[in-house]
Amino acid sequence: MLANEEWVTWANENVVLVVGHDGATGENKEHESTKVTDPKTKEEKEVCPLYTGLTCEEHKKIRAEVSSPKDGFGKIDVPGGFPNSWMIGPDGVVEKIENKDAAIPKNLEDALIAFQKKYDAKPIPTKSFEKLKKSLADGDAAAEAGKWKDALAAYLKVDSDGLAKKQAHLVEKVKAKVAAVNEKAAAKLAEIKDGSDAPADKVKALKALRDQVGAKFSFGNLAVVADVDALVKELAAAAAPAKK
Repeated sequence: MLANEEWVTWANENVVLVVGHDGATGENKEHESTKVTDPKTKEEKEVCPLYTGLTCEEHKKIRAEVSSPKDGFGKIDVPGGFPNSWMIGPDGVVEKIENKDAAIPKNLEDALIAFQKKYDAKPIPTKSFEKLKKSLADGDAAAEAGKWKDALAAYLKVDSDGLAKKQAHLVEKVKAKVAAVNEKAAAKLAEIKDGSDAPADKVKALKALRDQVGAKFSFGNLAVVADVDALVKELAAAAAPAKK
């Protein structure tokens, strides 16, 4: 299967693929590490001659870890003599793929998709997930720089994504990040309110603040928006000339 380019392309988008193998045993020398020179860095490194992209140390470690898993993960009992394929869920549950299906791309994909649906009806493909992660990272960078409008715009990309909305962990992550921006904006609101500027100047600063944090999310506006609007109204009323 690892030599089937079409299937590898599908796997790279839809699953995390790991390979576990004991390595060289007895007269079998095909898994002995070989040294190659990285064409980019020109540094020498060890690689596995059979499993492209892995070192022998890595696939040996994986083999050992699935046989003696950490707490919460199911043990994979791998008999010797022939390949075995297993699916591991995010909760540590393991399920064997029958050998008759593991060697047929369509059957293998069907088995993996059925297993995924036990956790998510609409799993997010890798490329889409990478874009969502980038949006979160961009938002974090902007928030750190005090650019709240840019930060919320980046978080909104995740909040408005159809697949992301079906992922509770992503929704909660966005809510937490938005709440952090709201907390900073609330501190700025208090600073404006308690400042010594004239009411008109305070209103101007408040409107600028609202422009920064006025993004509308599926779970509602930032709480500070209502407080900003209320203070603007209060200051505007105070600054209005008295009626005779």
